[in-house]
Amino acid sequence: MFKLMIPIGVALALIAGCKNTSSQDNNIDAAHINSVLQRNTTTLSDATLLLGTPAFISVTEDGKKIAGFNLVNKAFTDDFSNNLIKGTMSFGRKASLIPKVTKNVFLELDENNVVTDYKFAGTAWVEKQNFFVKNEANITLSQQEIFEKHDFTAEYIYGRYQQVLLQNNIQHNYKMLSENDSSDCEYKCQLYKNAHDLYGTLYKLQSDKSDTLPEQI
Repeated sequence: MFKLMIPIGVALALIAGCKNTSSQDNNIDAAHINSVLQRNTTTLSDATLLLGTPAFISVTEDGKKIAGFNLVNKAFTDDFSNNLIKGTMSFGRKASLIPKVTKNVFLELDENNVVTDYKFAGTAWVEKQNFFVKNEANITLSQQEIFEKHDFTAEYIYGRYQQVLLQNNIQHNYKMLSENDSSDCEYKCQLYKNAHDLYGTLYKLQSDKSDTLPEQI
């Protein structure tokens, strides 16, 4: 029986400094993985051969076991192609815009570590370097964007972000961008956030001597 400790998706230690430099070279084809994973057949060991070591193995509040993997963690080259975007997003001050993307897969496992189901998620955002560095324009990737190979330019990400704002009747302005994005949230942090969005609070598997559960978010 699992001992559930330490909320993961968010112990968002997560969030204040979770730059995952060790896995930024991941570039696994999500469409290929989607074609080879087989529900009720593929095991966690099989998946590890395909995907490498899981970023985490956790359980949901109702005891479902989840293994999370990074597929793609990528920073694209600086995007200097759109001066209008630069002027709009930085009030006329020139900024270096670095588009970033992460794609993840989450395996749902039974008691024998056989995959019963799996889900994909992804996020893109722009790292803006000016007088300081901050992340903004965080967007959730569609399934099509996850499975297709796509260059996520700053122009594309800002355009998609603006569409989200308009769909939600939110006025596009710099203050809103600053307040609504996680400025320190990098690759591993985004993976945890995506897991939390799909499954709610997750708990790491710990030994029986683990400390008491910290305050949940």
